[in-house]
Amino acid sequence: MRVALLGPFRLTAPDGRTVDVGGLRVRTLLARLALEAGRPVATERLIADLWGSAQPAGALNALQSLVSRARRALDGSLALRSDPSGYALLIDPDDVDADRFARLAADGRRLLRDGHVDAAAASLREALALWRGGALADFLDAPFTEAQVARLDELRLTALEDRIEADLRAGQQVDLVPELQGLCARYPLRERLTSLRIRALYACGRQPDALAVFEALRRRLDDEFGVEPSRELKDLQLAMLRGDPALAPKPEPRRSSSPAVLPTRLSSFVGREREIERTRAELADARLVTLFGPGGAGKTRLATETAAGVSDRRVWFVELAPLRDEQDLTPAVLTALGIRENRLLEGPKTHALSRVGELLAAEPTLLVLDNCEHVIGAVAEFAQEVLGRSPQLRVLATSREPLAVAGERLLPVGPLELPESTAVARQSAAVRLFADRASAARPGFALDEDNIGDVVEICRRLDGMPLAIELAAARLRAMSARQIADRLDDRFRLLTNGNRTSMPRHRTLRAVVEWSWDLLTEQEQTLARRLSVFAGGATPEAISGVCADAELAAGDAFYVLLSLVEKSLVEAVDSGLGMRYRMLETVRAFCAEKLDAAGEEDALRSSHAAYYVEFAESTAPKVHEADQIDWMERLDADHDNIITALHWATSSGDADRGIRLVAALCWYWSMAAQHDELIGRLNAVADLPGAAPAASRAAVELMRRLVAEEPDWFSRLRVAVAEVRDTGARSRYLYAAMMEPMAWMLCGELSEMERCVESALQDAHPWARAAGLYCRAWGLEHTGNPGPAEADMLASLAEFRAIGDRWGTASTIQSLAELRSQRGDHGGSIAALQESAATLRELRCTDDLVSVLARIGLERLRAGDPAGAEEELRRAAEFGQNAFPHHRIGALSGLAEVARQTGDFAGAWERIAELRELVGDMTMTPQPLRQLVKICESRLHASEGDFDAARAGLAEALVTGLDLRDMPMTAAIAEQAARTEFAQGRPEPAARLLGIAVALRGQLDEGDPEVRDLLRTLTGSYDAEREKGAALSREAAFEELRAALGA
Repeated sequence: MRVALLGPFRLTAPDGRTVDVGGLRVRTLLARLALEAGRPVATERLIADLWGSAQPAGALNALQSLVSRARRALDGSLALRSDPSGYALLIDPDDVDADRFARLAADGRRLLRDGHVDAAAASLREALALWRGGALADFLDAPFTEAQVARLDELRLTALEDRIEADLRAGQQVDLVPELQGLCARYPLRERLTSLRIRALYACGRQPDALAVFEALRRRLDDEFGVEPSRELKDLQLAMLRGDPALAPKPEPRRSSSPAVLPTRLSSFVGREREIERTRAELADARLVTLFGPGGAGKTRLATETAAGVSDRRVWFVELAPLRDEQDLTPAVLTALGIRENRLLEGPKTHALSRVGELLAAEPTLLVLDNCEHVIGAVAEFAQEVLGRSPQLRVLATSREPLAVAGERLLPVGPLELPESTAVARQSAAVRLFADRASAARPGFALDEDNIGDVVEICRRLDGMPLAIELAAARLRAMSARQIADRLDDRFRLLTNGNRTSMPRHRTLRAVVEWSWDLLTEQEQTLARRLSVFAGGATPEAISGVCADAELAAGDAFYVLLSLVEKSLVEAVDSGLGMRYRMLETVRAFCAEKLDAAGEEDALRSSHAAYYVEFAESTAPKVHEADQIDWMERLDADHDNIITALHWATSSGDADRGIRLVAALCWYWSMAAQHDELIGRLNAVADLPGAAPAASRAAVELMRRLVAEEPDWFSRLRVAVAEVRDTGARSRYLYAAMMEPMAWMLCGELSEMERCVESALQDAHPWARAAGLYCRAWGLEHTGNPGPAEADMLASLAEFRAIGDRWGTASTIQSLAELRSQRGDHGGSIAALQESAATLRELRCTDDLVSVLARIGLERLRAGDPAGAEEELRRAAEFGQNAFPHHRIGALSGLAEVARQTGDFAGAWERIAELRELVGDMTMTPQPLRQLVKICESRLHASEGDFDAARAGLAEALVTGLDLRDMPMTAAIAEQAARTEFAQGRPEPAARLLGIAVALRGQLDEGDPEVRDLLRTLTGSYDAEREKGAALSREAAFEELRAALGA
């Protein structure tokens, strides 16, 4: 992190982002601490420096509050330490511009004293360049600033005098005279400046003017103060009168009679600050640096800004874009160097090169060669030749491909940084550039809550490319940001309003890309247009598999691809799973037009879809294995391609590919928490007419029915699961080993479920066996057999652990945690849930994780820790704000229960209202979720004493779950009914209802403190009544519960 105090306050992250630390008071605190850079400032001193005589009541508390706000704003990026000696900002002094300036200025003075004039000037210029305005400009009203500003201003002026001294010794007196005239007018009594001005004038041969300056100062000192000039100034006057040889003019560095100048920069420079620093650092270390990247990335501007800051070399700028032939290169350089000698321009090439080498060797020089790509061979040869002839030369080239010369240092120039979200958009380089250019196009434009989302969308869709962003911002003269964003699908017609003074290829977006396209070979153009069918990049294998044919052999495709990377038409990205290759969206859109014009679009999109169907079918089974994270990441990396293939299949009516693709990946999408998207994809392909594998259709239909509840849900589910059975879908789709028995269980077909489980337990694949055990345990628990269920869960967990399937491991642990909770083993349940949460984090199953975090909170409540429970549940609710609604139910219902148990009934009703709204917004609401909401309402009614409403809510919950007959949920209804009866003074019915809960679930929920308390109360004479209820069959118990509630 870097802190800037020499101008407006600025805190800059290591990646170049400006960090917003909040209000003026926090910034003032950080500025004061930064002035000490790691050294503690006493508490009393800080209070005085921040508030002066206007200290607030409780100043110490106010300071501590300010420190807390600062720490939150810094968010760990900088440490703010407190100890008995005071407060300190733990930062390297060199990362505070005021300290860095002081160090560089001191280094410059030392170098000057030792006679190292050039190095001194460089150090002093670097120091002075750190000033962006007045010192501590944002804090001039703070009590501590007056002395600090005076100190820093004096250091700045001294450094300026030292730099002028260095330049004067280097013979630059002609340039210094006007600068010193202005400085002396501003500081008329500063004798060192006057001395420097006198010496510069004298060195220019202007002895009378130099003596006149001395005399003017002498008279002013006498008139205003009655004093004489210093001894040093008097000695200087005497030396001039004597013609002291030491004051003789020094020869100025050789200059061209027609020096080249850098292109005029009429707009501000935004967003490449780090790249400038890096380019200058590379030029200090390497003799040839090439800025390479796609057209419109801002290479020319970056080179210009870099060169503008070079102070220790003569800079020449050569614009190569107008050249039409490689033979024109050396004459163009000579012209830029101010040479108009026809005999050189028309003579042998070696003569011209010799003259260029001679000119560039005369002094330390930086030669900027801009836009090299269309004469790349000639530039490479030229650069190698002149660097060999000119030892003091540095070359900075810009190109869309490297020069490929020995010793070349490459610096890629790509898109500007894009914002991760609208919340931090204002810090993004791309958004800052848009805002800057937009304010020029439409005075008064500013980013606000209404337009920030549109601006972010524009910048993202334009890949963060500077030229495209500038062209889009210029459209604000006649359009809104929203209108621009809406029309970016037609970007080549929209973005045609470039600066009329720019080169033709920078005036429209199409021209930028067309310039690069025209430089490609025929094979490169063929592959480039075919690459446009990929979305989000691709592997070399995918590119070869989709794009190769008789025209472009598979063996050639990879090498043509590398050539496109070299020419900045394609980006190579190391994904961590191997190299991937992608086009910027604007390039892709251009190449898509070329693909359509070539009549290849349908064939290439069909080839693309075929490749990704095979990729999905071969990859999907591996998400059940130990390397599932790697394989999920591979699917993540190609997800855009998969969706593109799916859209093509559905839009073209290709049922085979569409259904196979969805059938293969629906388990992956479910694990990846893409629930809404999964429903949409299942619906999109399920009814596609045409031939498709029967097993694939059956798998799609089963998943569709499992995730989308409809009025005739059970009948449709029964048909779908029968199709899975009859087509043998489990042999093709491993996940069916879990989905099929669960579906039979939900349909109430226990014999079919048992058949599926037995078949799975005999399967050769260990995942199918683990799934079979899990489903049998789930069925046993569902029907009220917790003991055998736990045994199967433990066996299933052992299988999933052996396989390495994290999802299966986490899910099984959650089921075991539930059984432990019901026994009252809160510590064991929480430990299991925490293990499940850690596993889900590793797998990045965020939606499932929300549910587990909520269950941890609820378990803390059941263990008697409402404060800890509320903290966990709030964290789960906040973490799950964007989760699938089903997974958010647990956190909200848990918070409602915390509020109820702590007597905050109003707060509990607020949470229940949120629950109702959430359930009402769901496209499909499983019966257990609706039952849960009704149970929450019933508990709250009972706590408020409204027992009729409590009983009615339980009756509705019971009726809601009639089809499923979920025994644990039904037992929970019976337990709540028992509490309601007891609260009304009816202990016998309450005891019998507790027994009914045992008959339904196989055990009471002794982890629920209210059930536990009720059980302790209803002992002795009530035991017999409870035992009678427990002895009922499940069907009889269910019917008695239904009668007791009037359901």
